[in-house]
Amino acid sequence: MAECDWLILCDYAFLDVSRKICIIGAFDKVFAPAVPSALHQSSIAAKLLGNPNENVNFRIVIARPGGGQLASIQGNLLIPDSGAAQIQVNIAGLALPDYGPYSVTIYTENEVMKTTSFVVDPPPAAQQQVPAG
Repeated sequence: MAECDWLILCDYAFLDVSRKICIIGAFDKVFAPAVPSALHQSSIAAKLLGNPNENVNFRIVIARPGGGQLASIQGNLLIPDSGAAQIQVNIAGLALPDYGPYSVTIYTENEVMKTTSFVVDPPPAAQQQVPAG
Protein backbone atom coordinates (compact mmCIF):
# COMPACT_ATOMS: atom_id res chain seq x y z
CA MET A 1 0.00 0.00 0.00
CA ALA A 2 1.27 3.47 -0.88
CA GLU A 3 2.52 5.90 1.75
CA CYS A 4 3.12 9.63 1.79
CA ASP A 5 6.79 10.60 2.10
CA TRP A 6 6.08 14.33 2.51
CA LEU A 7 3.25 16.86 2.35
CA ILE A 8 4.00 20.58 1.99
CA LEU A 9 1.80 23.69 1.89
CA CYS A 10 3.35 26.49 -0.16
CA ASP A 11 2.63 29.58 -2.23
CA TYR A 12 3.14 27.77 -5.55
CA ALA A 13 4.16 24.30 -6.75
CA PHE A 14 4.74 23.11 -10.30
CA LEU A 15 6.60 20.52 -12.38
CA ASP A 16 9.50 21.91 -14.41
CA VAL A 17 10.47 20.76 -17.92
CA SER A 18 12.43 17.81 -16.53
CA ARG A 19 9.43 16.80 -14.36
CA LYS A 20 11.05 17.89 -11.07
CA ILE A 21 8.64 19.37 -8.57
CA CYS A 22 9.39 22.99 -7.70
CA ILE A 23 8.09 24.31 -4.38
CA ILE A 24 8.07 28.06 -3.79
CA GLY A 25 7.30 29.73 -0.47
CA ALA A 26 6.64 26.85 1.95
CA PHE A 27 4.75 28.18 4.98
CA ASP A 28 3.00 27.20 8.19
CA LYS A 29 1.65 30.61 9.26
CA VAL A 30 -0.70 33.07 7.58
CA PHE A 31 -1.29 36.58 8.91
CA ALA A 32 -4.79 37.96 8.35
CA PRO A 33 -5.84 41.39 9.64
CA ALA A 34 -9.39 40.07 10.08
CA VAL A 35 -11.40 36.91 9.55
CA PRO A 36 -13.12 35.77 7.51
CA SER A 37 -10.34 36.18 4.98
CA ALA A 38 -8.93 34.22 2.04
CA LEU A 39 -5.61 32.81 0.96
CA HIS A 40 -5.55 34.06 -2.62
CA GLN A 41 -2.97 31.61 -4.01
CA SER A 42 -1.58 28.45 -2.43
CA SER A 43 -0.49 24.95 -3.41
CA ILE A 44 -0.23 21.54 -1.82
CA ALA A 45 2.67 19.32 -2.86
CA ALA A 46 3.16 15.68 -1.84
CA LYS A 47 5.32 12.70 -2.68
CA LEU A 48 3.76 9.23 -2.61
CA LEU A 49 5.80 6.04 -2.46
CA GLY A 50 4.41 2.68 -3.52
CA ASN A 51 4.78 -0.37 -5.71
CA PRO A 52 5.30 0.18 -9.44
CA ASN A 53 1.95 0.22 -11.28
CA GLU A 54 0.03 0.58 -8.01
CA ASN A 55 -3.19 2.53 -8.50
CA VAL A 56 -3.68 5.04 -5.67
CA ASN A 57 -6.95 6.81 -4.94
CA PHE A 58 -6.24 9.73 -2.63
CA ARG A 59 -8.16 12.52 -0.96
CA ILE A 60 -6.74 15.73 0.52
CA VAL A 61 -8.85 17.42 3.18
CA ILE A 62 -8.34 20.91 4.61
CA ALA A 63 -10.02 21.25 8.02
CA ARG A 64 -10.77 24.43 9.93
CA PRO A 65 -9.71 25.11 13.55
CA GLY A 66 -12.97 24.18 15.25
CA GLY A 67 -13.35 21.04 13.17
CA GLY A 68 -15.28 20.59 10.00
CA GLN A 69 -14.12 20.25 6.45
CA LEU A 70 -13.18 23.43 4.60
CA ALA A 71 -12.14 21.83 1.28
CA SER A 72 -11.66 18.37 -0.21
CA ILE A 73 -9.68 17.36 -3.31
CA GLN A 74 -9.81 13.85 -4.76
CA GLY A 75 -7.53 12.23 -7.28
CA ASN A 76 -6.10 9.04 -8.67
CA LEU A 77 -2.60 8.23 -9.82
CA LEU A 78 -0.58 5.28 -11.05
CA ILE A 79 2.77 4.82 -9.30
CA PRO A 80 5.47 4.73 -12.02
CA ASP A 81 8.30 2.19 -12.28
CA SER A 82 10.47 4.35 -9.98
CA GLY A 83 8.05 3.69 -7.08
CA ALA A 84 7.50 7.40 -6.41
CA ALA A 85 4.92 9.89 -7.68
CA GLN A 86 4.41 13.56 -6.92
CA ILE A 87 1.16 15.44 -6.51
CA GLN A 88 0.75 19.19 -6.84
CA VAL A 89 -2.55 20.95 -6.41
CA ASN A 90 -2.93 24.70 -6.91
CA ILE A 91 -5.68 26.40 -4.92
CA ALA A 92 -7.16 29.84 -5.59
CA GLY A 93 -9.22 31.71 -3.00
CA LEU A 94 -9.05 29.30 -0.04
CA ALA A 95 -11.48 30.64 2.57
CA LEU A 96 -10.03 31.33 6.01
CA PRO A 97 -13.10 31.75 8.22
CA ASP A 98 -11.34 31.55 11.62
CA TYR A 99 -8.12 32.32 13.45
CA GLY A 100 -6.29 29.24 14.71
CA PRO A 101 -4.74 25.99 13.45
CA TYR A 102 -5.91 24.45 10.15
CA SER A 103 -4.94 20.93 9.10
CA VAL A 104 -4.14 19.51 5.67
CA THR A 105 -4.45 15.70 5.58
CA ILE A 106 -3.94 13.23 2.74
CA TYR A 107 -5.92 9.97 2.90
CA THR A 108 -5.97 6.77 0.91
CA GLU A 109 -8.54 4.02 1.45
CA ASN A 110 -9.89 6.25 4.29
CA GLU A 111 -6.57 5.92 6.16
CA VAL A 112 -4.46 8.94 7.08
CA MET A 113 -1.22 8.97 5.11
CA LYS A 114 0.20 12.30 6.34
CA THR A 115 -0.96 15.53 8.01
CA THR A 116 0.54 18.99 8.06
CA SER A 117 -0.88 22.21 9.47
CA PHE A 118 -0.82 25.98 9.29
CA VAL A 119 -1.98 28.68 11.68
CA VAL A 120 -3.95 31.80 10.83
CA ASP A 121 -3.10 34.65 13.22
CA PRO A 122 -3.60 38.42 13.32
CA PRO A 123 -0.47 40.28 12.18
CA PRO A 124 2.02 41.01 14.95
CA ALA A 125 1.84 44.52 16.40
CA ALA A 126 4.29 46.90 14.80
CA GLN A 127 7.30 47.42 17.04
CA GLN A 128 7.59 51.01 18.16
CA GLN A 129 10.93 52.65 17.57
CA VAL A 130 12.23 54.35 20.70
CA PRO A 131 14.57 57.25 19.87
CA ALA A 132 18.06 56.86 21.33
CA GLY A 133 18.68 59.42 23.90
